[in-house]
Amino acid sequence: MEEIAKKANPDAAPVWSAGNLRQAVAGAFTSPQLILLLVVIGLLIVGGVINPRFLGVDNMKIMTRDIAILAIATIGVGFTILTAGIDLSVGSIVGLGGVMVAYFMMNMQLPIWLSILLTLIVGGLIGLAHGLFVTKLNMHGFLITLVTLGLARGFILVLTNAFPITGLPREFAVIGQGYVADLIPVPLVICAVVAVLAFYLLRFTYIGRQIYATGSNLEAARLSGVNVDARIILCYIISVVCASIVGMIQAARLSIGHPAAGEGYELLAIAACILGGVSLMGGAGGIFGILVGAALIGTVQNSMVMLNINPFWHKIVISMVLLAAITLDYSRRRRRGQRFSTS
Repeated sequence: MEEIAKKANPDAAPVWSAGNLRQAVAGAFTSPQLILLLVVIGLLIVGGVINPRFLGVDNMKIMTRDIAILAIATIGVGFTILTAGIDLSVGSIVGLGGVMVAYFMMNMQLPIWLSILLTLIVGGLIGLAHGLFVTKLNMHGFLITLVTLGLARGFILVLTNAFPITGLPREFAVIGQGYVADLIPVPLVICAVVAVLAFYLLRFTYIGRQIYATGSNLEAARLSGVNVDARIILCYIISVVCASIVGMIQAARLSIGHPAAGEGYELLAIAACILGGVSLMGGAGGIFGILVGAALIGTVQNSMVMLNINPFWHKIVISMVLLAAITLDYSRRRRRGQRFSTS
């Protein structure tokens, strides 16, 4: 099973020696993730030259907060893609998470901590349902999460009558609007915690190795003794919980539970995953690449705003970025297949 995981994710847990150190360093400077990071840095420099305010402290606070929020959702959906699945309900779950936490606090008058906990539990149950449909009914994640995309959005409208829930407590707003030391956005801190936990799970636990093995070759992993159903269910739960966290942060940021929140967010999250090197076929990718992919998407979005590009073009640009990411993913898999066929 570990051999399957290593083939799927060659970056996982390398064994270092003096002989391969030079090769590893050289490979790092040609890795897609590093190249993508250089692209992000290049965009920052170009944006700063065109508009000096782009690299100002105020805009950096806004941009890092936006990137952090997107990165949390991207990490979640990345888990499902690692198992060769996908979660299209991310945007609707973001909206549902924000509305649910607002409904618990304002309509049911529950404490903030209990409202957050109940929202996470609701998200976990939705993720559990996704995982059970995928594993027990052999339904592709595309289909069941597509259903949830509509169901969750419809439930939001029923719950709110299409009106936002306002008047959220100031104490709750801190998780979306607050700063640490008046410099680091609180969502960035939350993102760092989520990223570290996800990195540890995938890199240093047997569960992480089994997730890679499941995405690389489901039947081989099953025959190796991996409880593939449990791993797939876990990944769908993580995806929905992460999206629910994003929904609560967005609600705190706006101080309202808005029924339209999160629309189109699944496009951004999936694009960031693929850009970051997570293969749509499963079994390949990592947290660092996911974070860099989210940084690229967030930088592009912020650049378009700061450069006064017509908002009607924004979705076109992001869709073209997604097309480029999918093309890169297919080309990477084709090159990998050619190497295996000639070896």
